[in-house]
Amino acid sequence: MNQNFRSSWSLCIAVSLLCLMVTAPACKQLQTKKTTKKPMMAQSALIPDMPLADTPTPSLLASSNESFLPQQKPTPQQTASEVLQPPLQKTPTYDADNPKELDFEVANKTGKTVYITCFAYQRKRDFGNWRWDKSPVYKLEQGQVVAIDVDTIPDEQDRKYLFGYLGVFNDEQTALDATYELTDDRSLLDLDQLNKLKGKRVTLEIESYGFRGQFFEYDFVDKSGEKKMPKKLDFPVENKTGTPIYVVGFVYEKKAKGKWIDTLPEKDDMSVWRFDKTPIVKLLPGETGMIELDPIASQRDINYLRGYLAVFDADEEEEAKQATYELLESSKKFHLGEIARLANRKIVIEIEKYGMMQDFVDFVIKPVRRIDFTKIHDGKK
Repeated sequence: MNQNFRSSWSLCIAVSLLCLMVTAPACKQLQTKKTTKKPMMAQSALIPDMPLADTPTPSLLASSNESFLPQQKPTPQQTASEVLQPPLQKTPTYDADNPKELDFEVANKTGKTVYITCFAYQRKRDFGNWRWDKSPVYKLEQGQVVAIDVDTIPDEQDRKYLFGYLGVFNDEQTALDATYELTDDRSLLDLDQLNKLKGKRVTLEIESYGFRGQFFEYDFVDKSGEKKMPKKLDFPVENKTGTPIYVVGFVYEKKAKGKWIDTLPEKDDMSVWRFDKTPIVKLLPGETGMIELDPIASQRDINYLRGYLAVFDADEEEEAKQATYELLESSKKFHLGEIARLANRKIVIEIEKYGMMQDFVDFVIKPVRRIDFTKIHDGKK
């Protein structure tokens, strides 16, 4: 029995070996075909132009990863954005005929370089929040004109309720860091409703007022051209005191050249009534000088113009420079009344004596003597 079992086991082994010898070549050919196809697909996905045999080893991949990984070429749009740097400020494209545009022009007549920006309280879209918005900062040289770029507001009602302030600064960094809430009032000029600036130009100037120093002044002028108005409000002052004196005028005025509301011919811009100080004039005994006043556009404002004349001794020049109407003692200023009534008249300053008391300064208003050339011509006939 053991002999028969051994014979059967030997026969099974022989049959197994025979089957293995027959099927082995086919399996090997199939395996080779599959393994060859896989590397070719991976290689073509990574580096199409490089054969499989040149594929670096894992150690080289780790050390030369940048050279091995595929480099994606930038698109023309990406190349342009990297090479061409965007401008610091966008160039405003102002359309004067578009009612949605709120841009306006500013002219610099301060005599120095200033930096300006516009703070606007606005809402850009429906259901948006009202908030303060800041325009780009502009460097404005003396005599230059620049257009302030304000956001376009589509809604008509929102444009009507859009108010703004012009921030004027002496250095660039302060202008860049400025916000409306933290800016000093002396650097903010009230523009009121920006939609009313259509067709107008904001002109910047510098005014001086005694010890308070210089401050920014502004006006709204029609862009079609600023008309030069003659100084019809100037009046002469004659010194009859017998000693040198300094004279200066304080005028309560509204210096406005532009018209704010078109429907009201006598209603002009946002200028306010305030005291203005004229240039100081030194008069020797017997001399006559002119007190120069600012030109006023509106006849209504001329009618309400009031003035005072201040007189200082020869050794009080510095006091005359620092003087303001509000803090000047009453003994040194004289009420002239309506300036319009001084036309064709002059102020004569005299010394009045009052017994044994101290002499005091007084004035009289006299008509200006003019030569009547008509009578001279008639006399020669």
